[in-house]
Amino acid sequence: MSTVYALLDVTVKDREKLREYVEGHRASFQKYGGKLLFRSNDMEMIEGNWSPKLFVVHEWPSEGAFKAWYNSQEYEPWKKLRKEAMDMNMVLAKKMLD
Repeated sequence: MSTVYALLDVTVKDREKLREYVEGHRASFQKYGGKLLFRSNDMEMIEGNWSPKLFVVHEWPSEGAFKAWYNSQEYEPWKKLRKEAMDMNMVLAKKMLD
């Protein structure tokens, strides 16, 4: 197993629903080993045209742990609320071997 990172580019649509989502899904997130590493809405564009409004990084113990959480019964009810609260692009990043 090797650590993977979920990188999220978030545009908030409804702050109240976002708060409800964050609080509500936290238990399932932690149960499957997810850790919030980073969250920022204060970024400076240096190069290119990518300009996330809110950038979030999660750490997961493995790809399997992430996918087990993402497809779990515990997380399922929160997906609908997430879509009401925000627009999101997400990638799962795996470390390249040297």
